[in-house]
Amino acid sequence: ASPLSGGGRQKTVIRDINLDIRRDEFFGLLGESGSGKSTLAKAILGLLPHTGSIRLDGKEYDRKRKGEYYASIQAVFQDPLSALDPRRTVGFTVEEPLAVHRRFTKGERMKKVDEMLEKVGLDPSYKKRLPADLSGGQRQRVCIAAALMLEPRLLVADEAISSLDVSVGSQILTLFQELHEQMEFALLFISHNLDVVYYLCSRVAVMQQGRIVETGTVEDVYAHPRNSYTAQ
Repeated sequence: ASPLSGGGRQKTVIRDINLDIRRDEFFGLLGESGSGKSTLAKAILGLLPHTGSIRLDGKEYDRKRKGEYYASIQAVFQDPLSALDPRRTVGFTVEEPLAVHRRFTKGERMKKVDEMLEKVGLDPSYKKRLPADLSGGQRQRVCIAAALMLEPRLLVADEAISSLDVSVGSQILTLFQELHEQMEFALLFISHNLDVVYYLCSRVAVMQQGRIVETGTVEDVYAHPRNSYTAQ
């Protein structure tokens, strides 16, 4: 359960959550607005207090190991413009995870920035650009590049294409697939769109009013929905 505090009171907004995401799996989390999807994502990312346990590669999250945990789980959010510092260049943003965790020398980090930008479909010249100089799709590619710099075991993508137009969103979905072929990471893909989850993921869980109400392969949930939301 994940409690949220406000005015001295706590309210439990999600409960009885039990998810098992397999190594290197693309797992979908589906539900309407207000169902608790983003709250669950924030709990997984260590951004909200919660009861129960979260395990990564069999190891339980605790505060003593939070640096290792945060490096192993990274996020891509819905609005890439608000996720990026408007005063920081692309190069700074993509390098920052390595700098914060004190990995590699400056020269080595910049080489890795160039390599990652190319992986997400941006050439190294983008290092000098600011977010205002980029399109929405390019900004999201920068966010994905920064999220993958620490080679996380789990990438949480919370409505990562909902702010983009259909064609650009499709390109980002293809990018996730291409990156998965080059790197080892599991993806928790959060969406309100069953068609998108069906295209990208192998299994899906459906949330409603803070609970998981349906799980299964995307084929089973798509063809034989057992919930009013997935049956629409």
